[in-house]
Amino acid sequence: MKKIALSPGDPAGIGPEICLKSLKEINNPKDFELIGDIDFYRKLSKDLNLNLSFEETLHTKNSILVKNIKLDSEVVSGFPNVANSKYTLDVLLAGSLGAINKEYAALVTGPINKKIINDYGFEFSGHTEFLADISQSKNVVMLLANSKVKVALLTTHIPLNKVSESISTKKIIETIKILNENLKRLWKIKNPKICVLGLNPHAGEGGFMGSEEIEIIEPAINALLSEKICVEGPISADTAFIKEKTSKYDAYLAMFHDQGLPVLKSMGFGDSVNITLGLPFTRISVDHGTAYELAGKNKADPSSFKRSMELALEFSS
Repeated sequence: MKKIALSPGDPAGIGPEICLKSLKEINNPKDFELIGDIDFYRKLSKDLNLNLSFEETLHTKNSILVKNIKLDSEVVSGFPNVANSKYTLDVLLAGSLGAINKEYAALVTGPINKKIINDYGFEFSGHTEFLADISQSKNVVMLLANSKVKVALLTTHIPLNKVSESISTKKIIETIKILNENLKRLWKIKNPKICVLGLNPHAGEGGFMGSEEIEIIEPAINALLSEKICVEGPISADTAFIKEKTSKYDAYLAMFHDQGLPVLKSMGFGDSVNITLGLPFTRISVDHGTAYELAGKNKADPSSFKRSMELALEFSS
């Protein structure tokens, strides 16, 4: 099997720590290739008392293979440095291009600081958008999942006041088709049942609290039903995640980032992963940010990164 690429994210955040901890804990570290500065990883492993061994060309059975990309500046844990923004992007780019060119079976990514990247002068709104651009993928879907619930997003990293103008019947149809296809392909769900959330309180209350449900969401659902895709909605978001409904649906489609993700993360923060659907390769990431306040203290929980690696192996087998 081809190796799975690991892009740990901002070197000053917890990404490298949780990546190395996951490599220490996982049963099959030989199936992964770590991208980044090999000397930085050696020092970090020593500081964390992990006793890991790294090589650019594997000669030792238990060593971790590294695609060596040198840092541009010294790393101080917990203190983001714009001088290392290019390094962070170069690591991500190496993993992305390798996955696009079929050199890697999948890509696992750690958390990146969007502000630091933008301060460097590179327009970056998130991994999802970056990977869509670099792979020339027109329609990608951000999905977060844990053992209790799966939530896909119609819109991702945009201001709340832009959400209404960013949704359309066509976009809902395309997004649910991608979601439906991947629920079948990745999770082996024969006939997925998808719940579509309304945009407005009480799903618009019949037009009293907004017309998007009637004008945009319902026509999309009707079109999908005519194609035999099992979809229900629009359902009011305030009751959509009660226990009786989470057991009923295989996945949810939320209209915007903070409509569905707070619920998902409250159900299983650390157990959740972020999966980009619609790319020509498998990409999985952690469900959290850089957590600078924990960096360098050997206190970061690697659960989400390890789960991302395990899922990448499962999807690639």
